[in-house]
Amino acid sequence: MLEIIRGKYFGRNEGRVLVDLGSVVLGIICDAESFSESLEGSEIIVYSKLIVTQEDISIYGFDSKQKRDVFEKLIKVSKLGPRSAIKILSSTTIEYLSTAIANGDIERLSSIPGIGRKTAERIVAELKDEFEPMEIDNISLEAIEALVSLGYARSQAQNAVKQVRKETQESNISKVIKEALKILAKM
Repeated sequence: MLEIIRGKYFGRNEGRVLVDLGSVVLGIICDAESFSESLEGSEIIVYSKLIVTQEDISIYGFDSKQKRDVFEKLIKVSKLGPRSAIKILSSTTIEYLSTAIANGDIERLSSIPGIGRKTAERIVAELKDEFEPMEIDNISLEAIEALVSLGYARSQAQNAVKQVRKETQESNISKVIKEALKILAKM
């Protein structure tokens, strides 16, 4: 079992983070957000999950233990494989996903790329008791949905809204969206 891999960041390539272990460079499958801001040569810690099938041996890695734990829960859902779980984690934040599952919000779950209605129903049925709702309010959710409808990636929208909500306790959704758009323009 591989729990943690420590090495130097060597770059990214086709959905993988490359980790230099000295004489070996591992290609570890990861979500879009993990290690996206790492600098080449910097030391990173990868929380990993080794998956062995008849056709393949793959290492999946994440920048936090929490993300790996969610991944492990997702792959337990029937008909939801590791690649689908990675796609889900690349499309949303842990907070959004956890809250949607804990609240049994099938509509919100099925709005995440990679999750259809039937898959959302299966996820809720099999995992509802394993997730706690995280702090994400309706204003944040509405602002995220508005930004997604404007064409921004869900993960970008969530990060921008999260940053706005940290900086101010604004309760006017229009102002939250406006500030989030300013942040997104800088990206």
